[in-house]
Amino acid sequence: MLNTRSRFATLLVATLLPGLLGAAGCTKKPTLRINHAEVSGVRLGLPPSLGVVMTVVVDVHNPNSYDVAIRAMRGQCVMAERYTLPVDFQAPGEGVWLTANATTPIRVPVTIPVDLAVNLVREAYTTPQINYRLTGKADVTATRTFKVEKDDYSLDERGSITREQVESAMRLGF
Repeated sequence: MLNTRSRFATLLVATLLPGLLGAAGCTKKPTLRINHAEVSGVRLGLPPSLGVVMTVVVDVHNPNSYDVAIRAMRGQCVMAERYTLPVDFQAPGEGVWLTANATTPIRVPVTIPVDLAVNLVREAYTTPQINYRLTGKADVTATRTFKVEKDDYSLDERGSITREQVESAMRLGF
């Protein structure tokens, strides 16, 4: 009986191991692309601070045949090519799971201090758009079963919001 089990185990390993190693070699990096940004209002924070809330919606495409989770994103958002804001997104629980072979939107909040928002609106008086660049790293987990963690996937994308979006959020907040 042991001999039969031993042969079966050897056959199973010999059959599955090349496939598993091949699958690991074919792992593809998820791609991130900015879809749009929304300016949704004003936030009071602690220590006392007041900021305009901008949510950057990033479309993440998972080209793999297994689910992947985004656990965190950190980096910076540069507004109007000169104002740097920190980005520190921590997904709840085990992360935001991305279905295999699909694109999933991830909502990343960025708070713009009110004094900076006023400057951005003032500087963008002659243009309808305020450009931004989101750069940083994302931490991901591969497969729900094995939970293989990989950190520091790069993100470097550009987008824009309208001056009216920022003005409207500031009016509603005050």
